[in-house]
Amino acid sequence: MSSNLCCRLRQIFQRRPTGTTSPTLSGNDHLEYLVDRFKKKSNSTNFRRNRLAYKIIVNRLARVHRFSSIHDILNHQKQYPDITDEHFVARLICLYGESRMFDHALQLFDEMPDLNCPRSVLSFNTLLAACIASKEFDKFGELFREIPRKLSIEPDIISYNTMIKAFCEVGSMDAAVSLLDEIEKNGIEPNLITFNILLGSFYKGDADNFSKAETFWSLMQEKEVVLDVRSYNSRLHGMMRQKRVSEALNVLKEMEERGLQPNHYSYNVMIKGFVDEGNLKEAKKWYASMIGNDYMPDFFTHATLIPFACSKNDVDFAHELCIKSVDMKRPVSNGLMQKVADALFEQSEAEKAKELLKLKDSKGRLPDGNSLPAGD
Repeated sequence: MSSNLCCRLRQIFQRRPTGTTSPTLSGNDHLEYLVDRFKKKSNSTNFRRNRLAYKIIVNRLARVHRFSSIHDILNHQKQYPDITDEHFVARLICLYGESRMFDHALQLFDEMPDLNCPRSVLSFNTLLAACIASKEFDKFGELFREIPRKLSIEPDIISYNTMIKAFCEVGSMDAAVSLLDEIEKNGIEPNLITFNILLGSFYKGDADNFSKAETFWSLMQEKEVVLDVRSYNSRLHGMMRQKRVSEALNVLKEMEERGLQPNHYSYNVMIKGFVDEGNLKEAKKWYASMIGNDYMPDFFTHATLIPFACSKNDVDFAHELCIKSVDMKRPVSNGLMQKVADALFEQSEAEKAKELLKLKDSKGRLPDGNSLPAGD
């Protein structure tokens, strides 16, 4: 979260009338205070339009498992006239989903007629998305089939894309593919998002799934679907997973020929591919290329390269990456920095090691992890 965003958050929740002082609170009492302030702020029509304010407080409460407070805040919104606006209710359903409170999301959806709020494919799609966000995959199929039948709602391409995404997340790839026929049978055209979901899932799989992904790639070209950076990044990822380096380079070349610039994800794919091959020289080359093209390395870049550099005894490079990581939004973990410091001590680089340990102790750290995030 940026410093500007933090300032906005403090202004939203902690501004008090002139002549009063803010209470000194901590822990649960402080959260209760924020919840109370939020509910009072909700009396303002302009505040209720502030999507960011709602997202920030709900996410903060979800991180500390204050689900009763989340329900308190969102249930409080029912007293306002906005509750008859389907877009407003869809926002609340989405927030329940992001907090993995799907039962509450479904309950609110069911209550919409009693709240004089219409239900259309808009709120239906939001409920499906909330189901996925809550990881309630066992309920998804029934929702998708039963609600449209009961409420006479016609699923649209967003509905089907959400269904395909759900199948892909649970590994039911054949079921995801079968929906393509159903989509076209219902007179709906698959769009770029449809294919990007499939490409992203199949290119991450084994050789058989890679072959199927290539079939989708050809189908997209037959249907003259305009490819975007995400499409190419998925294919690039697949090529590098299958160690088809020369073909991966051709994918990058084709991207540029079509006027699409590789982004930070593209470079991370190349770096990860060469790390998997044990080729530090090429991994460093792509890291330098990332910097040279004005893309900032992220947590994944550092968490991938630092332990690999250590394993190849390039401790100076690992140290350089640790230093650069410190000022990032998501720096590498204490354990990884300790590993580099230990290697520096072993190479008689005591001053560098001590400097790194001071930085480690002065900064909060997140756990290690180097799963490649979704392409963008």
